[in-house]
Amino acid sequence: MVGPSLKEQWGVSSTGIGFLASATFGAMYVGAALAGWLSDLKGRKTMFNFNLALYSMGALVCALAPNFTVLATGRVIVGLGLGGEFVVGLTLLAEMTSTQFRSTAVSLLQVGAGGLGNPAAYLFGLITVGMIGPHLPQFLGGPDASWRWVFVLLCLPALLILYTRRNMPETPRYLVSKARIPAANRSLSVLASGRLNPRGLVVTDYLPDNLQLAEENVRWTEILRGRLGRNSAVLGSCTAALFGAQFVLLTFWPTILVDRGYAIATSLTFTMIIFLGAVTGTIFASFLNARFRRRPTIAVAAALSCASALAFPFLAHGAAAILVLGFLFEFFSWWANCSISAWCPELYPTRVRAFGIGVISNLGMIGGALLPPVAGALLGSLGSGALLTLVAAMCAVVLVAVPFGPETFGRSLEELHDEN
Repeated sequence: MVGPSLKEQWGVSSTGIGFLASATFGAMYVGAALAGWLSDLKGRKTMFNFNLALYSMGALVCALAPNFTVLATGRVIVGLGLGGEFVVGLTLLAEMTSTQFRSTAVSLLQVGAGGLGNPAAYLFGLITVGMIGPHLPQFLGGPDASWRWVFVLLCLPALLILYTRRNMPETPRYLVSKARIPAANRSLSVLASGRLNPRGLVVTDYLPDNLQLAEENVRWTEILRGRLGRNSAVLGSCTAALFGAQFVLLTFWPTILVDRGYAIATSLTFTMIIFLGAVTGTIFASFLNARFRRRPTIAVAAALSCASALAFPFLAHGAAAILVLGFLFEFFSWWANCSISAWCPELYPTRVRAFGIGVISNLGMIGGALLPPVAGALLGSLGSGALLTLVAAMCAVVLVAVPFGPETFGRSLEELHDEN
């Protein structure tokens, strides 16, 4: 969003703009794993607020950056907070909600982050840089520096900390894993009240104060061994393959359409319409995941994603067919993605849940980073058919891997991981 402004004002090259993006995504890898690890040690609520503060601080550094080096440093800080916040948010939602509503709550996070987040981000940039930026106060450098207001406005989420620090309870499951029974009872009582800040809260002893529980030791290597190791292998292969397939088409949809003879403006318009499939796919999955088992739901979505990718080279003749088949791929692949996100927190016990989610999230981002260059080489040498065949093969990996994971639908997190 701010790339053209940086080129104009600072003379930043396209390579430099790419470096800013790489620095952000690279920091997200570190932030996801680190925040998961610290969340299992220090608590979900603590790390939720910490990541929000870190993200906002990075945005402020970007807003006030006097040169490219400081701007890149700010983007690294933003990436650390952003990568960690999604992992902690997913963990927090999974542990805070009941079995009946858990999958819907986790799926709706994907609706916001993946389905609505991307188009909303570009709309935010359009309004800030293209419309209101030049008319905002000019103490940041005048109309030519209106890009700085993008980062100033991204500091505003820090205000949420004033609310969440006082009103958001820690997850009862985390508190029980740390043998903090009175605190867990208070958190459960807050949730039972239906309000985050109930007046005159009466704490109910859902768990007896004399309940003897040993604090669970955190052993992060256990996600690589035995039952949890198998779960990690299934989730990791599914996430890396599916994210890779989605990142390939996120990158190359406009190029594929231009190669088919459409003007650049038309190809971008088509791409925006195609990505409406992601929004509807995540919304559809959020309802589906509350009613059907995990493995068949993911398998059906992966199979349909594979079929739509394979059908595109043969059937996408004309604008209508291109829009329909492209929309269907995004719909099915984000349905699968959303269902995997609902499955992921159910496959790890509380003591390593956030760390496990962080590792799986990183594997997905690594798949998203490694596959597009391969796809670009295929597109250049063999055409769009080869690229879409690669995308279909990645969806087939999900289809093959899913049966090796356990079925978790309708089971509480305690029932799934009842060693303690």
